[in-house]
Amino acid sequence: MGVPAHKKEREKEKIAVMENKVWFHADDYGVTKEQSERILGCYQNGALNSISVLPNTPALEESLEVLNRVDPDGTRIRRVLHLNFVEGKPLAGAENVPGLVDDTGCFDKSFIRLFQWDHLKRGAARRRIVRQLGTEIAAQLRAVTSQCDYKITAIDSHQHYHMIPIVFDTLMEVLSEKEFEHLRICQIRIPVDPTAPLMHSAQMLRGVPVMNWVKWCILKIYADRNKKVLQNKGVGTPVFFGIFYTCEMKKEVVEALLPAYRAYAARKDQDLELMFHPGNLTARYELLDARRDELADFYMSDNRYYEAECLKLLRRDF
Repeated sequence: MGVPAHKKEREKEKIAVMENKVWFHADDYGVTKEQSERILGCYQNGALNSISVLPNTPALEESLEVLNRVDPDGTRIRRVLHLNFVEGKPLAGAENVPGLVDDTGCFDKSFIRLFQWDHLKRGAARRRIVRQLGTEIAAQLRAVTSQCDYKITAIDSHQHYHMIPIVFDTLMEVLSEKEFEHLRICQIRIPVDPTAPLMHSAQMLRGVPVMNWVKWCILKIYADRNKKVLQNKGVGTPVFFGIFYTCEMKKEVVEALLPAYRAYAARKDQDLELMFHPGNLTARYELLDARRDELADFYMSDNRYYEAECLKLLRRDF
C-alpha cells in the first residue's frame, strides 16, 4: 500500500527544514558589554544562533571580546552588521554627514524622513544625501571588519532603514567597491513576513497590532524590488518572521506561529529568520542617545526580558 500524498508532502517539508537554517536572531547587539553578555546568555542557555551588531557603540571592541569567548571560531553564531542611522553618533564624523544628524552630531532622521527624501530629492540634493549615506555605510562596514573583525556574513539595519531605495541602492554601491569586495556577505534581510503562515491562526491574525500592519505595508512596497536586486547578485534573503509581532516575540507567539513559518520556508527552500530584541538596558545612561524617550522605553521594556526568556525556552534542535 502506497504512502498517502499528504504524508509524502509532510516528509518533504521535514527534509527541507533540516537542509535550511532557522536563525533565532537578536538585533541590537553591543550597546554595552553587559547587554551583550545578556544577549549571549540566550545562546548559552537557549536557541539563539545569530546576532546583529550595532557598529557605532563605545562597547564595540568589548562586545567582540565577549562574543569571541563564547564563539571563538565564529561558526556557532551568525554575525550580522546592523546598519544604524537611528541613534548615537555617526562613525564617519558629523561634519562629513551633516544631513543625517542634528546640531549635537547625533542621528536624528526618522524612517519617514528618509522615505520622503527617496521620493522627493532629485539632482544635486539627492547626490549629496547619497554621498553622505555612502560615507557612513563605509565607515560602519570598516568598524566591524578592519577595525573590529566580527566576521560578518550578512547585513540588516536598525529599524529597517536599508529597505528604503536611497539607502538600499547606496549600500549595494558601497559593497561593490574594491575595499569591500572581499567580504562574504551572503544574506541581506528583507523584513517582510509572508502572510500565509499567519493565516493558520485566526487568533494570532487578530492579535497583530495595527501599527505593525502599517510597518509591514510600508516595507512591502520595496520588498520585491530589493529582493530582485539581491537575487541578481546571488545574495540570499531568508524568509522573515518578526514584523507582525515585532518587539512582542514572546513564547506564546512563537509557539503558535513557528511551525507554519518553518513549513513555509521549507516549501520555498529558504532559510528562516526569527527577529528578537532580547537585549535590555538597565539604566538610561547606557543609551546611545539618552535624550530619546522612545528609545529608553524600548530598551528598558519588560518585553526585552520576555523575548530573552522565549529564546531560552525554545528547543535547540533546529
